[in-house]
Amino acid sequence: QIQMQPLQSYQIMLPLSASSSDANSSKQVEMTSLASSFSVHGSIPSENQFVWTLIPLPAVKEGNGGGAVARAALKAQTVSSSAAAYTLDCKVDTTNADVFRLNVSTISNNGDVDGDESFLLGILSRILIQWAAVQCSELSLSKGDRKGINLSVHLPGLSYGGDHHLDANDLLSDNPIALFDDIIENASSLEMSEMVSSCGEKLGVVPRPIVHILNLLHRGIGMVVCKGRHITQDMPEEILPQIYCHQRTDTKRVFPSLYDMFVGGVSTAGEDARLTASREVAEELGLARALNDPSGDALAGPLFKCTVCTSYNRCVVTMFTYRCMDDEMIRWQEEEVQWGGWVSYRDVECSAILSINRLEERGEWPGSSIDTDNTTLEIDRASGFEGETWDYVPDGLLVWEAWVRWRKSKA
Repeated sequence: QIQMQPLQSYQIMLPLSASSSDANSSKQVEMTSLASSFSVHGSIPSENQFVWTLIPLPAVKEGNGGGAVARAALKAQTVSSSAAAYTLDCKVDTTNADVFRLNVSTISNNGDVDGDESFLLGILSRILIQWAAVQCSELSLSKGDRKGINLSVHLPGLSYGGDHHLDANDLLSDNPIALFDDIIENASSLEMSEMVSSCGEKLGVVPRPIVHILNLLHRGIGMVVCKGRHITQDMPEEILPQIYCHQRTDTKRVFPSLYDMFVGGVSTAGEDARLTASREVAEELGLARALNDPSGDALAGPLFKCTVCTSYNRCVVTMFTYRCMDDEMIRWQEEEVQWGGWVSYRDVECSAILSINRLEERGEWPGSSIDTDNTTLEIDRASGFEGETWDYVPDGLLVWEAWVRWRKSKA
């Protein structure tokens, strides 16, 4: 749990390159992301202006339709300004060659801003600051040549007060605590994650609990744990190895007792996806070979990226496989997992499709239908597997959908 402090405006002193005015003008940059009930569309109309436009996501009926709507919004090529609920406008004043001033203003097309959206705008303003600073920093010759920059944030309908000062290297680091310590208690003790664009590029760093509270698009990893060999795109079906599946405990707050065929986790700020994968499989299953020997063959990938969007989780997932050898022992956390075991690839494939079919029948499936190549969905009961009634975690099924496409694409 975290406690929010009242939002304030603040000023921050940070250095950027004194040679920025001599560099080439920045080119137009477009990005799309997701936050709460909005799609976020970023642009750079000019070298000194950075704009985020917040478009409300269309309302949907109960179920997981919100995930499909969010994924569709990420693909939007153009947005209408008339559809915007809010506009965050960051302008850079370079009148003083030694001190740049960044002014962030919020324009509301909905009149008054309620408390929840005030907090959202406050967080997004702080992420926009980081995004704008990165664009400016790309104009510098070196970090050592930076001068001071005065940065101020103005939010409508909120009390003003408080001045903050920090170094540019702090702002552009993976732990810019000074941006959040005035609105979040104990911000310095919180793990940091990244809000990212639709293609997984970092927009800014934010305390990890905020990622989940505001359902920000962030980045993470997914991994198939394979027995004895890695799965490749062109591997014949008859030699596909078994996959390690597990069942969540019935005490889990989210998706109790559901199954998953993946190991997954959120990347911390600045953490390479491969390191995230190595760390997560060691933490969740006790398989530490990738951590102990990063250059070894325990981990394969990155294989591909996919985007998972649900009403509770939005993540750009980088996929890997882990090759589990016979002499490795799997140890899962009893508070997290109540069962785990090796399952044939065919049985995982069949049980996953049956689980998707049940979600589709209830109108709760946010993905698309998986092509089964007209193959009969038969579980190998001779092996003792009884997975036709397994319900998988919806997030995992969305990743499985992307996994199946990757296997078939051979691209």
